[in-house]
Order: sequence, then C-alpha cells, then structure tokens
Amino acid sequence: MHAEFKTEDKMEVKVLDFQTEKSLSLVQLASDLVDTFAYISVAKAINGNLIEVKEVSDAGSVNHLFVVNHSDDYVFIMDGDMLEGAKQNRVVNTSIFLAPMSKTTIPVSCVEKNRWSHRTAKFSPSDFTMPSKARAEKARTVKSNLKQSNQYLSNQHEVWDSVDRYSNSLNFVSETSDLNEIIHSREKDFKEFLASFKFNEAANGMAMFSGHSLLSIDIFNRKDIYKEYFERLLKSAAVEMFALKSPNKAVTEAEASFKAVSFLDKIESIEKDRYDGVGVGYEMRFEDKELTGFELNFDKHLIQLAALNIGDNENEIR
Repeated sequence: MHAEFKTEDKMEVKVLDFQTEKSLSLVQLASDLVDTFAYISVAKAINGNLIEVKEVSDAGSVNHLFVVNHSDDYVFIMDGDMLEGAKQNRVVNTSIFLAPMSKTTIPVSCVEKNRWSHRTAKFSPSDFTMPSKARAEKARTVKSNLKQSNQYLSNQHEVWDSVDRYSNSLNFVSETSDLNEIIHSREKDFKEFLASFKFNEAANGMAMFSGHSLLSIDIFNRKDIYKEYFERLLKSAAVEMFALKSPNKAVTEAEASFKAVSFLDKIESIEKDRYDGVGVGYEMRFEDKELTGFELNFDKHLIQLAALNIGDNENEIR
C-alpha cells in the first residue's frame, strides 16, 4: 500500500508494518525521499557537547532559549522535544533546523510552572517528547499566533492546563508542576506497555492511533533520526493511553493502514502557509478541522513532516 502526495517534491510513502498493544496501534512508514541530507539530532548534539542550550540571559525568558551550535553539523530539534534544567523545564514549540556554527534564539513553552531558579547552567534532552494531545493543542495555537503575529508562540496557560490534566490523570503531584517528573513517575509502566513495539530498520516515519483515532504522523528525512525518536514518540502516546477515561478498542491493520495513507493524501489538498523557519529553512503550515501540522524544509529537502489530530474527542483524558 502506498500514498503519493506533494511536499516540495512528490513523495511516495509505503506502509511497512502494523503493531498494536491494547488501545495503541502503530503503523511504520517508509518514504522514497529518505537520507537525502546529513544532520544530527539535538540529543546527540547536546550529549556530544556540540551545542549549548541555555537561558537567553541571567534573568531568563520563559518562552525563549538560546542555542549555540559549535559544530560543523546541521542540528535538528523536533517540535515537542522536552529540555530539562536551567531555570525551568521547557518544551520546544516547533521543529527547528540549526545551521553549523550558529547562534539561535528558539521559541519554547514552560512545562514546570512552579520553579524559576537555576538547577543547572545548561539544558539536557529528555528521553520523551510532549504527550501527543498536548503537542497537538500547542501546534494549533502556534499556527494561530504565526498567522496573527508571525511568532512561534504557544498559549502558555493552555500548556500549563495540559500539565495539570496529566498530573490528575496519572495520579501524581509534582511540587513544581513539572511534566517531566509527572511522566517519569509512570516510566516503569510505560516501558512494560511498550515492550511489544519493535523498530523497523527500513522505516523513517510512523502513524500512531489511539483506538480508531489518529494521534499523530511523523516522517523524518533520515532513518537514523527516526530511530532516535521511535521510543520517545511511543512514550508520548503511552501517556495518552494511561490517561484515558476508558480503554478504546484497537483499530484493525486494514483500517490503520488505510487511514494513514488517507491522511497523507489529504495533506496534499490542504491549503498551506509558508513561514521562515526559526533556524534555517522554512515551514509549510496546514490546518483543517481534523489535522494541524507542518512540513519543515531546507535546501529543497523535506526535513520533517508532522501531522497531529485535533478533530475528535474519542481519546479524551480524565
């Protein structure tokens, strides 16, 4: 099964496999436009001391961080990446492509509202991304703010409300209202739940479903970058599974494959708005009543495609 739809170039996407556990289902995808540009992930760059992520100043700014790329590599930061440390933990508002030897102020949201004091001088990467539904809500407000003010800003109060919802649904109270701590409190459960999902070496993307409803689609230019995000994205979906009011019946393989292809086809016809990227490159943002998302492009290469479900309440959390 395959889909064809236009990014900057026409891209063909194939369904490789289907996996499911309880209400969570995964379709792994392979595109023909893969491994066309060399870059590394933000986690690899931070852990290798190739970049610094820190507060913009001693005083700091809740919704901005400063990144210095000391390397000759392009560095990819994904929408929803969580960063821990400094004055408070943050989540990145959109996907970002950093040029070699560059300095960039990046837009973020706070996910730890009751701390504003230095824990560390710099940030380190978390081992998970923002939970799927909160990531979708954030992406929708970023799209709105881009249209109104050309800024990659979220609604900070909505993000804090999301943190409170996950705290309630996962039955864990963090003294600093820290989303990282809340999710880590159930990490053993998530690990056991996700043990049955296996990475496909041929894949460079995935579509995830809660019950019959799409959670998200993420396709990456590079297979090694997808491999790095595979478990982190699954953890973000597992948070939603544990937060459900009641479990949903899993989607079938045929339905999941058909829906993944259909959503990719649909993206071609949705009107898109172009915005300069936070680093280098540009975004093509799209939204309708079901989906919000973007294509991040650089030098005629699709770096990432992300599509997030905003269209139904089947997966409402407690």
